[in-house]
Amino acid sequence: MFLPVIQASQALLSDLKKVISDLDVPAYASTQDVLSGASVGQHVRHLLEFYQCLLGQSSTGRVNYSLRVREVKLEQSAVFAAEICEDLIGQLAILVGDNTLILDMDDLDVSSKCVSVPSSLSRELIYCVEHAIHHMAIIKIGIILQNPEFSLPDGFGVAPSTIRYRSTQCAQ
Repeated sequence: MFLPVIQASQALLSDLKKVISDLDVPAYASTQDVLSGASVGQHVRHLLEFYQCLLGQSSTGRVNYSLRVREVKLEQSAVFAAEICEDLIGQLAILVGDNTLILDMDDLDVSSKCVSVPSSLSRELIYCVEHAIHHMAIIKIGIILQNPEFSLPDGFGVAPSTIRYRSTQCAQ
């Protein structure tokens, strides 16, 4: 059960690395109104930092995504972000098994206290996959609006369940 989650994460990060490696600096780092004033790079930074949090904190038995570093260089440099993708793919490759975690959530709303719930490494990796797909869909919008001719991998920013559903609809 654990290996497919690792492989899904690695595939997403590999696709993301390929896409951002082909972007020039303005396409990567320029803010866009359609992205609510964010840039493609800011969305890349955000999703990569969730993986960094999980992989960096899981050895403590706890994870809190609010404690991410928010490395500005990740949102300004596609080259640096691609290196981080590769590093995360490598970290995922050496994971040997699932383990129990406590998820600390302190951003349910502005005034709430921290809530701690039981979780696991595999469950949090699934969350990171879903979170990455969501942000990759936003990244896709930003890229296509800047450059409609840009070539994206099939399924980039689309959930596997949506791809499966669409294929059954085409067959009917």
